[in-house]
Amino acid sequence: MFDSYFMLIFSEAIVEQLETPYKSQIRSAFDSCWSFLENKDRGGEELYALLDDGTDYGGIFIYMQLDENKANISSWDNISYAIGATAKAAYSFENKKELPSPLENIDDSLIKIFIENLKEINFNFGNYISVYTKHNI
Repeated sequence: MFDSYFMLIFSEAIVEQLETPYKSQIRSAFDSCWSFLENKDRGGEELYALLDDGTDYGGIFIYMQLDENKANISSWDNISYAIGATAKAAYSFENKKELPSPLENIDDSLIKIFIENLKEINFNFGNYISVYTKHNI
């Protein structure tokens, strides 16, 4: 679950600089993820629904598609990675083996992709990560 914490912390910073009308939806999704990490009171299905609620009107995946600003692609990707990794951790906590297909692809390599995106999003994020990775990854 360390990856979930790591990605959520940096995603909080990403959203602060992101220009999007969907900040309140992202905030709500992050709050649910933090609630799971701190209290284990959210399930995998509930957290996955934050990404894909099964409609054409809501969920982070839909908001990503509606954002026409190409400069936001890496930011949206990292936001979805953080929520997805947390949803997968919740499924694991519940001992559920069947995952929605987008979560099946989440593995240890995702953190490296997340870090590369961070460097693209904000040079300062890249500096923080460089210091961290020298000592931990």
